[in-house]
Amino acid sequence: MRYVDLRPQSPADAVPVLLLHGFGTNFGMNWEAAGWPRFLGAEGLRVIGPDLRGHGASEKPLDDASYLPEHFVSDIIALLDELGVDEVDAVGYSMGSRLAWELALTRPGRVRRLVLGGFGPADAFEGTDLSAPGQGATPFDHVFRTVAGLPGNDPAALAACARGQAARPFSPKPPVTQPTLLVTGAADEIAAGAGELAAAVGGSHVEVPRRDHVNAVSSRVFKQSVVDFLTSQG
Repeated sequence: MRYVDLRPQSPADAVPVLLLHGFGTNFGMNWEAAGWPRFLGAEGLRVIGPDLRGHGASEKPLDDASYLPEHFVSDIIALLDELGVDEVDAVGYSMGSRLAWELALTRPGRVRRLVLGGFGPADAFEGTDLSAPGQGATPFDHVFRTVAGLPGNDPAALAACARGQAARPFSPKPPVTQPTLLVTGAADEIAAGAGELAAAVGGSHVEVPRRDHVNAVSSRVFKQSVVDFLTSQG
């Protein structure tokens, strides 16, 4: 698994921030291009950013079962163990949020705080024929067509990833117990219901004006909301 580990000079005791990218992107496309490492580094926060399996420069298996959420969690835990990191603040976007939730739920001792970006409780694959993703007219079909042709992506691996994720539908029950922030673009239909999910877990929700699922992640409002949440003393 390809990853970056960006360590600031101070403060040395800051909890590292684990950035988990969305479907069909990678650390560079999702986070680096949007300025997140620079923004977090300016706050003295260490950034750990993997290319998740099936994405970027990491291995791209073609079988659906390789993409069950629990396998992503195992990858992440192995990475944290290799780096000697006991606890992180997990920040996800879209699919990365689904996996950040799974990490926080199943390995609660490894996650201090949780940020779910571009994410809500709705089924992202609703109505999609996952035997041929990208061939229909659902929101996910549109996403798949957009990312399948990006440089370095393998459409067959991405299709397997979609089917593996769909095999474990998201459920807000049982809920996570960590302090949780949800951030979504005001025009993000994919993240519908984020406010209700935040309320269900006793968390908070920030809506970014005039942003959708594609461009919310680059918003300064998004970045500042996350930094404020991660560095607050409450």
